[in-house]
Amino acid sequence: MMSGLPHEVRPDEDPIPGAAEAPSQRALPETRAQSVVTEIRRDPRTGQPLARPVQSDPARADAALRSARSAWTMWRRVPQAQRSGTLRELAGAVESAAHELADLNSRETGRLFDDALAGVRSGAESLRRYAELSLLRSGPTLAGAFSGLDFTVYEPRGLVLGLTSWDDPVATACGIAGAGLAAGNVVLLKPSERCSALGRRLGRLFASAVPPGVLSTVTGDAELGAALAGDDRVNAIVHVGSAAVADSLVAASCRTGAHLVRGRGGSSSLIVDRGVDLGWAAACTAQAAFRHAGQLLSAPRRIFVLRDVEEVFLDELAEQARQWAGSERVGPVVDEWARGEIHRAVLSALDDGAVLLVGGQLPEGPGSFYPPTVLARCAPSMSIMRDQVRGPVAAVMSVQTFDEAVAEAAEEPCGPSATVLTRDIGHAQLAAAEIPASNVAVNGLAVGVTGTDAPGLPQAGSTAGFGPRLLDELSRPKVIHLEPPVAARGRGGY
Repeated sequence: MMSGLPHEVRPDEDPIPGAAEAPSQRALPETRAQSVVTEIRRDPRTGQPLARPVQSDPARADAALRSARSAWTMWRRVPQAQRSGTLRELAGAVESAAHELADLNSRETGRLFDDALAGVRSGAESLRRYAELSLLRSGPTLAGAFSGLDFTVYEPRGLVLGLTSWDDPVATACGIAGAGLAAGNVVLLKPSERCSALGRRLGRLFASAVPPGVLSTVTGDAELGAALAGDDRVNAIVHVGSAAVADSLVAASCRTGAHLVRGRGGSSSLIVDRGVDLGWAAACTAQAAFRHAGQLLSAPRRIFVLRDVEEVFLDELAEQARQWAGSERVGPVVDEWARGEIHRAVLSALDDGAVLLVGGQLPEGPGSFYPPTVLARCAPSMSIMRDQVRGPVAAVMSVQTFDEAVAEAAEEPCGPSATVLTRDIGHAQLAAAEIPASNVAVNGLAVGVTGTDAPGLPQAGSTAGFGPRLLDELSRPKVIHLEPPVAARGRGGY
């Protein structure tokens, strides 16, 4: 019981089919993963307590795995049109609770309500998109024997484990569920412990529209997520979240043979070329770096500006940061632990020679807010230019030439997105060709395009966006060769 905590948002968990049966003789693998959520969860906006750290239930997780394995035998044989209809029902269920889900997202992670609502609607759209895409899938037909036929079919992998982050939890869960179910897999979702109440509510909506065991949700800490990823009953893992967690999944998938699909890690970049309107460039940079408190995986961590326009650009960007700080457009970061990580990264950069232009101070008052911060004179060796610092910080480095800017942006750790602000079409083409990011936006914001694959530069484990390619990643191709009986063949015997 957690009745002593105000604003409690934890509902009772729905039973998992088979959980009441005799427990499995096998146990989830032991791990050493550690959660960053070790204290009472608080509303990032007010600091008011929400819930105690979510407790993992290995028995429930084991029951979910057994239920999913049992359900797959049935689900893989369901006609594709019927599976597509189920996805449309899921989309309707998500949309019917859109405001409730967005409110939970805001309370647990601090995301602005309108942004959270847009994420929910994007998730419903993703489910509908996979419902349609799955009906159009077909493999190549090969030219074989005159009277024979060689064609390709796609079969499901089996049980897909979806490990989702807290920064856009509904959209990512819907994308994984949509692609997984459309391909004939069963799906087990494990949301971030930073938004476990939202994960449970979304899980109940999902469970209401699918047969038992086909789409389940279990909540728990990082240790539970690692244990699920290391279980050999899991056939594929889709992870969207931090690069450190993604790297740890590589070893687990190698041990079990599970197919790993991971988000693109690294540090995204933004280039400001000479000749552009610097007020506009500063506004674009602020929008990309400070929206959702800079926590989106696509937010640029590294800003490269041509030296001969650096001074004016920095003045404009500092003014933009002050305007954002005086508005309600930023919102808090997800919790005190994350805020501490951001502040330590800023202090480290200052110790290494960066210059603070605005922000960089821990504000007084409730909540886990951090001000929009602009750092100048940054260098590639600084941790803030290399690590995945998820906060409202624009780290600016000046470069002599555009070629140098592209080379720096292409250096590892190259992130999932790159934005290029330029009036030179040759520079735009050079950046698009040389920067190995998943999304390269020219004179716009690289925030990811709904429905695209955006595979990026593969590391260990495949990378895929939420487009048609994810269907392929969660399927196995099979080539079938057919020939008629000997008596029915042509005279030549071919």
